Amino acid sequence: MSNTNINEIKKEDKKAFKGFIILIIIALIAGFFTGFISGNLKEILGESVPILLISILEKITPFVSIVLSLIIIIISKIIYANTRKKYDLFKKSNDNEDIVDKIEGNLSILLLITSINTIVGFFFFGVASVLSTFYSRSGDISIIRVFCSFIGFILCLISSILIQKNVINLEKEINPLLKGSIYDINFSKKWVESCDEAIKLGIFKSAYKAYKCVSITCIILWIFCVIGHDLWNFGVMPMVMVTIIWLVQTISYSIESIKRK
Repeated sequence: MSNTNINEIKKEDKKAFKGFIILIIIALIAGFFTGFISGNLKEILGESVPILLISILEKITPFVSIVLSLIIIIISKIIYANTRKKYDLFKKSNDNEDIVDKIEGNLSILLLITSINTIVGFFFFGVASVLSTFYSRSGDISIIRVFCSFIGFILCLISSILIQKNVINLEKEINPLLKGSIYDINFSKKWVESCDEAIKLGIFKSAYKAYKCVSITCIILWIFCVIGHDLWNFGVMPMVMVTIIWLVQTISYSIESIKRK
């Protein structure tokens, strides 16, 4: 390595180091301020927030997944029907390639909202299980709540799978090179293997962006777990779970990076 490159590296480190020091100072000040007011926060938020949160979840949990899934189904039908119509017109005219980009954009939106619906469905089904002790206090009504939670979860999964099936199949119509069925356990692997280099590059860029976002989120959640231990007696398990997710993401990403070098 030439002296010029070494000097450039040192100059770049020196320039970035100033911002790094400022960030560390801000973090220390924020940490000191949080620790200083933690006693007052515990008096204000220590009991009221958990009670309010449990009260809200107890009321909405049995019905959220059903309502949300029905809304997603209606929205998805409208978007998919419009997208299908645009593609059929494109096949007849075949004179505007920009339409294909808009169609694929709509399909990506459909995949996004169904993925969100699935995650929310799992969340509220888990909450329903945790809050089952609260349902038992209501006598016969607890059976209705448990039944609604279960139906909502099943509706969420089935609707998401069927919508994703339609999206994937239409995507395969647009690009016949793409392979894989949504019902196949190895769908993701087959799908990526069938993609061309341009699509793979988009997937890899998106994956790296997701990696960065999850890393930042894990830091924020770790801080929240530390604060929550003092305010709401979280215990160590939430921090353990965040750390496991953080480690799995980092190690899996690093191993794949090493394999590709």
